[in-house]
Amino acid sequence: MKFVPVATSLLAVVMLAVTPALALTVINQNKSEQTLTVDRGQAQADQKMAAGASAEVECNEGCELRVRGSGYGRAAEAGDKLIIDDEGMIPFTSEDIVTGSVKPPTKTKQ
Repeated sequence: MKFVPVATSLLAVVMLAVTPALALTVINQNKSEQTLTVDRGQAQADQKMAAGASAEVECNEGCELRVRGSGYGRAAEAGDKLIIDDEGMIPFTSEDIVTGSVKPPTKTKQ
């Protein structure tokens, strides 16, 4: 009977390891609380994000993200990392214009 607890524990570890792969990360770098709308096609949900907060958003089949009042949306997929900037825009963290981007700026010779 020791097999059942071991199998259950193994399944739990696998589920925890796989779950983040189905999510995307959003970081609110805006100075105020923002309302993020996650549109998954047939269903959408609003999520309030405090200034400086980050959230893992389930988006395993792709979704559209919108910040209330910004007037545009951003298509995203699982594994993406995005921010909400000071203007309410939602760029990917790999875009050059993002503060704290994981992609270093290219050097230019003067």
